[in-house]
Amino acid sequence: MAEKCVIVSAKRTPFGRYLGSLSEMEPLDVAVHTAKAVLNAPGRDIGADIQQIFVGNCIPSAFETGSVTGRQIGLKLGLDVFTTTIDTACCAPLTGLRMACWGMRLGEIESALVIGVEAMSRTPHGSRQFRTGVRIGSVMLPDPIYPISYPGYNPVSVDASDGAEKYGISKRMLDSFAMGSHLKWEKAAREGKFDDELAPIPVVKGRERYLFAQDEMPRPGGSVAAIEMLPTVFGAKTTTAGNAPGLNDGASAMVVMTERKAKELGLPVLGTIVDQVGRTDQPFGISWIPAKVIEKLLGRTAMAIEDMDLIEINEAFAAMPLVSTRILSGGDDRKWLELIAKTNVNGGAIAVGHPVGASGLRITMTMMYELRRRGGGMGIAAICGGLTQGEAVIIKV
Repeated sequence: MAEKCVIVSAKRTPFGRYLGSLSEMEPLDVAVHTAKAVLNAPGRDIGADIQQIFVGNCIPSAFETGSVTGRQIGLKLGLDVFTTTIDTACCAPLTGLRMACWGMRLGEIESALVIGVEAMSRTPHGSRQFRTGVRIGSVMLPDPIYPISYPGYNPVSVDASDGAEKYGISKRMLDSFAMGSHLKWEKAAREGKFDDELAPIPVVKGRERYLFAQDEMPRPGGSVAAIEMLPTVFGAKTTTAGNAPGLNDGASAMVVMTERKAKELGLPVLGTIVDQVGRTDQPFGISWIPAKVIEKLLGRTAMAIEDMDLIEINEAFAAMPLVSTRILSGGDDRKWLELIAKTNVNGGAIAVGHPVGASGLRITMTMMYELRRRGGGMGIAAICGGLTQGEAVIIKV
C-alpha cells in the first residue's frame, strides 16, 4: 500500500506589493526566512529530518545568480540534501509538492521541504545586445513581466478575457468578484484567520526598519464602481488592473512527510494529501485549465465536486475562478452560485497578491487551515500556469 503523504507544517510570508516591503530583499533571503519558519513551526527545529528540498520559482533572473536556486536555499539553511528547482510557471510549487509525494510513495524519501518563492519587484530588465556590443543604434531593454506573455502567443491577460467572454462572464461580474476578494480578505484578516499561516519578516527598506506582518496588496476600501473605471490592458476586452492581481513578492513553504515518519517524530498532521495531478490544454485556455485539472483529479479519486467542502482556485485573474466554477457547474446556475460560495472563502490572489512561484502553496495552506477551523473536511485547490498547464491537489483534514 502506498505511503500517505501528510503536511506537518505550512507557513508563508505576508505578500508584498510591487516595489513594496520585500522589494529590496534578496529572494534567497525571503525563501530562507520562510523555510526557517516552517521548520520551526512544530515547536522544534525539524531541519535535520528533511531528506530532500523542492523549490518552485518562475523568474530565476530575480536572484543574484539564477541557477540551482533551490540548492542555494538549501545550503543557506545548512541542509546538505538533494534539491530540485522547478519552473512550471505558477504551478511550480504544487508540482514540487507532487514530486515530493512521488518520492514518498516510491519509498525513496520519507520527508521533504517544499518552497515557492518569487521576487517580481527584483526582475531585471535585460538585453542580449550587450553580450556582443552595440556599434550603432538603440538598445532594447525588454521587461519580461510587462506584459507576461510568451513568444508567439497572446498576453495572459488577453487569454483570460477571451475565456470569460466564451463562457458568458461579463466585465461587471469580473469586477464584482474582484471587489469581493478584497472584502473577504478584510473579514478574514480581522478575524485572525491568516495568523496560522503567516511568518512575519523583518524588513530594512531604505532608512526604515520594521516587521512586515500583513499582506500589502488588499484594498478593501475600494468599490466596484472604482474598479469599473479602470482601463483594459494589453488589448484585452475585460481585463484591467482591478480584476487581476498585482506583481508581487513573497514565499511559501510546507514540510511534508509520510504518515509513518510524522508519527515516529511525534509531529502533528495538519492535513493529508489525498491525491494530486497536473494537466494541460490548448495554450490559450488558461482561464479554464483549473476546471479541467479539477475534473481530472476528481475522476482519479472517484469523487465529485459536491464532495468538496472548500475550493481554492487561484485568482490569476478574476476570470479563472468564475470560468472554472461555471464549467464545473455544468451550466446549472444554481450549482454555479453554490460553487462560488465555497470558493476562495477568505479572498484570493486579487487581494492577497500573486507572487507567481509562491501562490500554489499559499492557496493550499489557506484552504487547509480553514478546513481545520471548521472541524475538518475535504478541499480541492487548483492553479493555472503559463501556456495552460494546471495543477490540483485534494487535502483531507
